[in-house]
Amino acid sequence: MDYGEKNILVLGAGSSGIGAAWVLAQLHANVVLNDYKPVEFEPSTRKRLEDAGVTIITGRQDNNLLDGVDRIIISPGIALSIPIVQEALHRKIDVVSEVELAYDVCKSPILGVTGTNGKTTTTTLLTQVMESTGLPVKVGGNIGDSLSEAAYHMPEGGYLVAELSSYQLETIKSFCPLGAIVLNVTPDHLARHKTMENYAAAKARIFMNQNPENFVVLNDDDSIVRAMKKDAHSKVLSISQHHKVDSGAYFEGNTCYAVLDGKATPVIDTEHIHIKGSHNIENILAVIALTYALGVEVEHIKHTIEQFHGVEHRLERVTTFHDVTFYNDSKATNTDSVVKALDAFDKPVILLAGGHDKMTPLEDFMNIVKSHTKEVIFMGEAADRFESVAVKMGVQHIHRAQSMKEAVALGYQLAKAGDIVLLSPACSSFDWYSCFEERGEDFKNCVRELEERG
Repeated sequence: MDYGEKNILVLGAGSSGIGAAWVLAQLHANVVLNDYKPVEFEPSTRKRLEDAGVTIITGRQDNNLLDGVDRIIISPGIALSIPIVQEALHRKIDVVSEVELAYDVCKSPILGVTGTNGKTTTTTLLTQVMESTGLPVKVGGNIGDSLSEAAYHMPEGGYLVAELSSYQLETIKSFCPLGAIVLNVTPDHLARHKTMENYAAAKARIFMNQNPENFVVLNDDDSIVRAMKKDAHSKVLSISQHHKVDSGAYFEGNTCYAVLDGKATPVIDTEHIHIKGSHNIENILAVIALTYALGVEVEHIKHTIEQFHGVEHRLERVTTFHDVTFYNDSKATNTDSVVKALDAFDKPVILLAGGHDKMTPLEDFMNIVKSHTKEVIFMGEAADRFESVAVKMGVQHIHRAQSMKEAVALGYQLAKAGDIVLLSPACSSFDWYSCFEERGEDFKNCVRELEERG
């Protein structure tokens, strides 16, 4: 879309909306940035927007904002069901995500990553592998900077790497990445998507506009993702930890292999991989499959993986003292992510879980907790429901904590030499914190305070 002199309404004044509004102003659009909540901008942010010519309206969201609007750019946290969006759709106004704007302005190909779990790890590793080629690379989306702003500054001849949530993909229109990765689809965000079918369909939109010159990496070990093959119009690269593939990547005998046209090439073995768990092998295979298909040399891929020690707040080792090791997995905001974390350890685990409840089913999860943990500490808004289901499923040794500090201290008190104390909440953070990063930092600070006291 040519945005020059178009009237664009940006809904949501978080980092995504702020970035989109600024970019649109650079494209000579007439931009209104709106949020129904009153928003206190950093003075430098407000000045930057106003200097660019953006009109800022917060604290109200009336339908008259739609008058004369050519397109709405919607931030990922905003549901399509809110009144102003429903009225816009009724008026047949285009409603698209910031991802669509990024695609419109980017001068280089986009590589997109989605899935319920593992997006950030995979996106980060993919970015680092592509950077090893020496070409210009930027990253954004659900990670880092506003995707549209990263796209606006992206030169030709490189790659823009995008971490994409189902919320962001829900409202794309023409978005077409050169390479797409779908890692897995497990229950999450059902309060918004209502059904697993809707949720999976939102994820699959990442490759809906692709053509035979593009690539999509699909996980053969996930039945929902595997079923997406029938809808792919691009070159499918399969990944598996259980069988060989014709094109993509697979894991066998502690080695990850890259495959093109039936020819397998060993890339790296597990003794040179520093991130724990089979879920991280899945992430690594996805990166290998796509980058190898794009022509990145095996030595560059191998060296980058060897140097990779994971991302903050995802199975992040904090410290070990008195032979008790603490891990921060604050980014585990759903049950499947916690299951994968528990599978990564072969030592007794004291699990700290709970937060803002996503109301996903818990019975299967608590069965895993019963067999994979030594003690469980529940906290936050979800604690009552988590404990109720845990008791019903036969989980023993259940405790409660009223703060992160209390949970950390109790975890340490319950631990013996060789044990793991793991924060892996299976919940979002919005009961006690503004984001999972803040929760993870609080956990780490509490652990360090405990260590300093000896």
